[in-house]
Amino acid sequence: MILKRFLAIFCAFAVLLGGCGKDDSAPENPEDASSVSESEESVPEESEQESSDESSKEEPEISGDTSSAGGESSGDGASSGEESTPVPEQPKSPPRVSLSNRIIELGEVLVLHISNVESSEVVADTDLPHNSLFYPDGDGLTVLLPISYNEAPGNYTLSIQARDKTFDYTIMVVDREFEVQNLTISEDTVGATDTAEANQEWEQKIEPLKMLASPDKYWEGPFMQPVQGEITTEFGSIRYTNGSASSTRHSGIDIAAAQGTSIAAANNGKILFADFLQLTGNTVVIDHGFGLKSFYYHMDSLNVKEGDMVQTGDIVGTVGSTGYSTGPHLHYSLLVNNVFINPWTAFEHGI
Repeated sequence: MILKRFLAIFCAFAVLLGGCGKDDSAPENPEDASSVSESEESVPEESEQESSDESSKEEPEISGDTSSAGGESSGDGASSGEESTPVPEQPKSPPRVSLSNRIIELGEVLVLHISNVESSEVVADTDLPHNSLFYPDGDGLTVLLPISYNEAPGNYTLSIQARDKTFDYTIMVVDREFEVQNLTISEDTVGATDTAEANQEWEQKIEPLKMLASPDKYWEGPFMQPVQGEITTEFGSIRYTNGSASSTRHSGIDIAAAQGTSIAAANNGKILFADFLQLTGNTVVIDHGFGLKSFYYHMDSLNVKEGDMVQTGDIVGTVGSTGYSTGPHLHYSLLVNNVFINPWTAFEHGI
């Protein structure tokens, strides 16, 4: 009882001070509670509005022509503007022409290189007889222009149109002295090798190869002499055989050597032909690229076959005396398209 009284008195006293058994955090007026709740919810809305207002104040990205559509930019305007913006082209380097010689002897070859151009940008005109083509080479194009030993000495024109530039040259072709040779060969050899049948075989199998030209440049640096020995006939010699009144021209050099001596490829290339011919015996033709080829005649044996790739110094066969020949030797020729050129220049300086 005493305890109950004490509690009653304590509760009455607590009511006077602010209440007993109620939630201190709840407001006495329900309307006040609603007001507090709305006020708390409005804070994030206020924040969103501010964010929206800030974004609306950003300057629009302008691209392309803003004179139309009131200067407003559409949603894809930036993308459209980026695509239409032209990218400035880098200026091309001007064409340059490199010419190996302007004064050239009969039987030599002009090497013409044009830098910083493509084949569609070049037109060449010359009164020098040739069947040469331009080939992509490094930073431009290269063409080999052979001068036949039968060409008439004199001045020839060469004009190069490369994009918007024109390069004009005068090429002076000068004579050279060719040795005259009187050759005696047995009638049996002539009858067995220099026949209509032999020449027809040559025409069918070798002549078409002369105009084949790989667009790849296989050769590198100077050519090597394929075999060492005495030079019995020089390049371009004027030859009279068995007292004939008419002469022929010797298309290469004859190198005498013992039968069976190894013969090396003069430079890198692809074997175009390796077979026996009645006229030239065991014969090899190597394509060095850009229309440049080497010929090896009268060999005793062959060490390569058509389609083989060879490197400078690889053995292609051995010295012999097959075909139209008077003794063991190698006939070596160098040719650009259908024009034979001086091998010694290739040995000493390269092409």
